[in-house]
Amino acid sequence: MSLQFESLSLKNFGPYRKIDELSLRTDLEAPIVVIHGENTLGKTSLFRALRWCLYGAPEAGKTASESARGLTNYMNRPAQADGESDMQVAIKFTADGHQFHLTRTALFRNDAAPSVSADLRVDSQVIQQASIDVEIGRQLHPQISEFFLFDGELLRDFYDRLNSDRERDLLKRSIESVLGIPALQLAARDIRTMTDDVLERQTKAMKNQENAEAAQKRLRELKSRQESLDKDRAEIEAVRRKAQSDLEDVNERIASVEELKADAREMEMLESQIKGGEAERQQVAEEMRKLLASGWLAPASTKLSVVLTRVAAKNDAAQEKQREIQAARGRVDLLQKQLQGGTCPTCHQELPPPETATQQELTDAKAKLQQLTDEAGNGPDLPRERRIRALIDTDTIRTYQDKQAQFNKIIAAQYDRKRRLSTIKDRLKDNDAAKIRQLGRDQERLERAIVGYSNALRGYDEEQVKIDSEQKRAANALRKLSGSQPTLAAEAYFFQYVQELTNRTIGRYRERTRTEVERTATEMFMKLIRDSEGYDGIQIGSDYRVDLVGKRGPAMKTSEGGRQLIALSLIGALKQAAVRGGPVVLDSPLARLDRKHRENVLLRWVPELGTQAILLVQSGELTEQQAHEIMGSRIGQEYRILRPNNDPEEAIIERTQ
Repeated sequence: MSLQFESLSLKNFGPYRKIDELSLRTDLEAPIVVIHGENTLGKTSLFRALRWCLYGAPEAGKTASESARGLTNYMNRPAQADGESDMQVAIKFTADGHQFHLTRTALFRNDAAPSVSADLRVDSQVIQQASIDVEIGRQLHPQISEFFLFDGELLRDFYDRLNSDRERDLLKRSIESVLGIPALQLAARDIRTMTDDVLERQTKAMKNQENAEAAQKRLRELKSRQESLDKDRAEIEAVRRKAQSDLEDVNERIASVEELKADAREMEMLESQIKGGEAERQQVAEEMRKLLASGWLAPASTKLSVVLTRVAAKNDAAQEKQREIQAARGRVDLLQKQLQGGTCPTCHQELPPPETATQQELTDAKAKLQQLTDEAGNGPDLPRERRIRALIDTDTIRTYQDKQAQFNKIIAAQYDRKRRLSTIKDRLKDNDAAKIRQLGRDQERLERAIVGYSNALRGYDEEQVKIDSEQKRAANALRKLSGSQPTLAAEAYFFQYVQELTNRTIGRYRERTRTEVERTATEMFMKLIRDSEGYDGIQIGSDYRVDLVGKRGPAMKTSEGGRQLIALSLIGALKQAAVRGGPVVLDSPLARLDRKHRENVLLRWVPELGTQAILLVQSGELTEQQAHEIMGSRIGQEYRILRPNNDPEEAIIERTQ
């Protein structure tokens, strides 16, 4: 059986107001659908719409009833604001040669829980509402869906889950469901019931009353033990499922608490910054106050500068006049020396004898000196100039402006810090440390409980072996007793033989499929890894613990990208070994891989998945150009998610190929 998606339609789901008949049809030559979309545009919403339509739960690991209360988060807000109240997703697919058309609708009324309904038509037949989930489960059971519909988060955790004692039992059952082992186990249980029946009929047909009563008593004891075991097993499985569901809720709340812890750390940092910022603000304000106190004349600096310029010019002129007076006085002294005779006071050379004109020159020089002296007045006032210069403050205003800018910057930073602190406090006000610690205790308690339930179920398996062994001895004893009917003895022997054969078959099939998955996963890993010479392969234990085997043995360490390649290899191997075929839908599967490993995954892994693979990728993983370069004609459908009006709550999908 191979299931294949044909189209997807959405109404008011996530950012998609209305998407009509998004074609997903592919063929053997072009089996790949690529949907490009940047982060936050709506790839995951598309992925969850597909899952919700199939199973009534948008997220893996949750039931429809558990998901009902969160469906309002998926209703398109613009549509809701316009008065629309319905959200709908429809899928058309083929399986076993039949055409399926599944539609799931949620109706929202005020604050009440949404009303969810489903409609399934197989060819022209309408399936009853109560039978829809059973029919979908028959085609692609939700327990195995995570091996066909998986996102980057599941891919990231897959390897770690296989090596976690708590998760491995759940994952082991899911893997065995993919491989069809539970169907064989149900057959073994049916055969056990038929064996009980024929043994009971055999004891009733015995002629020896004493032997018949003893045999019937023993069979009643075995039947009672079997019924008690089945009841206890069912109860433990139910409480374990409940504990696992509760743990998922606690883990979700803890994930939000982790965000709260980050908020708390940021709040502590902001409070420290606000305190330091306040101290800095006070210090700068004090420095500005001191500048005002000591530099009160700074505003008068402009006028004082004008006065200083005027006084300095006047002093410069007076000093120039003094130099002229000094030169005139020297001229008078020289002429007087000439008239008296002797040597020049300057060069100390013998002066020439006086001439008649020398007396006139002396008279003129004295007149000039007197004139200059009269014009000079009191001379330059240098002390006044120094006093004015001392009053002029050229630094205070500039320093004050720098301090003002620093002060404004501190005020702006403080405002932003207080605003962020207020927002964080709003988020934290309903969460206290006691509640957060309680979540941690709840998580630890549930994890221990799940381990305990799993151990109890393994104990029931051992008890089942004992009951089967005692039933076998009882059947052998009945055959040996006189009065037993040969026909019933033969029938009992036959069912006993078939039961033993079935148990051995389950064991051999489990081991054979484990070995086959290990071999196929190793082959895929070797194709995907860049340097395969350093590895011997992947080792899968009987408990499905996974180890990477290197040249020096198992348990080889590897990187995040290496673990992702191991997970892809395991999923690909399980897909090939699965008794049920189906498409593979991958949301952001390549994020942790480099370009070479992405090419290997697209060229060597995707083609191994079957007849249909739907990839939802962002450009950091795979651009449209790279998709064509790597996969070329194997792309059957290609789309691009767009935000037409830059509205984060509105998205459309357009075809690119």
